[in-house]
Amino acid sequence: MKNSSVSFFIAGLLLLGACAGPVTMSPQGSGIEIMQETQRQKDLAYKQLIRDQDRVFNVSFPVLAANTPFCDRAATAFGLTMWNVYSIPNEYRQAAINVYNLHAKLAAQFVADKSPAGRAGIRSGDLIVAINGQGIPPGPGARKTAYEYLDQAGDKKTDILFERNGQLINTVVQPAAICAYPVQLNYSSTELNAQSDGSRIVIDKGIVRFTENDNELALVIAHELGHNAMHHIDKQQSNAMLGGLGGLAIDALLASAGVNSGNEFGQMGQEIGGQAYSVAFEQEADYVGMYFMERAGYNSTGVADFWRRYAAESPKSVSKRTTHPTTPERFIAIDRAHREIAKKKATGQPLIPNIKQE
Repeated sequence: MKNSSVSFFIAGLLLLGACAGPVTMSPQGSGIEIMQETQRQKDLAYKQLIRDQDRVFNVSFPVLAANTPFCDRAATAFGLTMWNVYSIPNEYRQAAINVYNLHAKLAAQFVADKSPAGRAGIRSGDLIVAINGQGIPPGPGARKTAYEYLDQAGDKKTDILFERNGQLINTVVQPAAICAYPVQLNYSSTELNAQSDGSRIVIDKGIVRFTENDNELALVIAHELGHNAMHHIDKQQSNAMLGGLGGLAIDALLASAGVNSGNEFGQMGQEIGGQAYSVAFEQEADYVGMYFMERAGYNSTGVADFWRRYAAESPKSVSKRTTHPTTPERFIAIDRAHREIAKKKATGQPLIPNIKQE
C-alpha cells in the first residue's frame, strides 16, 4: 500500500512537469513594492468604508429624529460619534493613521449635518478636550469615557470643549430625541438589501452604493424604520406562534389516531403564520417610509424610480412575488404615496400616514 502511494505521487510529479506554462516574461514587483501597494489599497478601502459609514449616519439621523412620535422607543442623541487610534481594529489601524491622522487624542468622527452637534459647530476632526468640565485623557479609554460623560448629561444642555487648528472652542449642545433604532452599515455585504429586527436597522453596503442620492438612501432607511415603528417583527413572531399552535393541534389529533407526524404540521404552521401579511407589511413600510423621509426634510419626488433601476438589476423582482411586492407594484404605490404627500403639503395638512378606520 505504501509503495503504491509513492508511485502515484511520483507519477503526479511527472505529469506536473509536463504541464504547459506561460511563455512571456511578465514584469513583477519586488516584495517591498507589493507591501507598499498593499498598504495603499488598504488605505483606499478604509477611506471608502468611512465614507459609506459617514453617509449612512448623516442621512439616518434626521429620519430618526423627525419621527419620534411614531416610535415607542426613543433616546437622546447628539448626532456625534468619536474615535481615536485605539478604537480602530488592528486590521485598519495603520490605514486610519495614514488617512485620518488618528492618534491617542479623541476626535469627532461623524457629525450629522442636521444634528445638535452639527448645529453647535462641531466638525469631523475636532479634538474633544472636555465634556461638562470633565477632561478626556488621551489613550485607550478616551472614547468610553467621553460616551459615559454624554450619557450622564442625559437630555440636558451639555458643554463640549474642543480643539481645532490649535484653538480651544467651547460650545453648548442640546441633545435631541430620536427613535432608538440605531442604523448600522453592513460593509461585508454587496447585496441590494437592508434589514430591521425590531431593535436596529442594518443597511448593506451594496444598496448604499446603489442609491444615486441621499433621497434614495433616506427612502431605504425610512422603509426599515417603518418596519420597526409599525411593529412588523413583533406581529410576524406572534403570527408564527399562532400558526405553530394551530399546526401542533393537528399533530396532536394525528397522534391520538396513532399517527406520528413528527411535529411536521406544527413547523409548517409556524412557517405559514410567520409569512402571513409579509407582502402587506412591506407595502405598509413603503407607505409610512415615504412620510418618514418627507418629515425628515428629504424630497420624495422621483424616488419611485429607485424600483425601476432595482428591477433592471434583479429582473425576477418584476413579476415574481415572494415575501415582497413586485417592483411594478412598489413603483406605483410609492408614486401614489408621493402624490398624497404633495397634496397634504400643498393644503397645509400634517404629514401623517392615513390610518384605516375600524
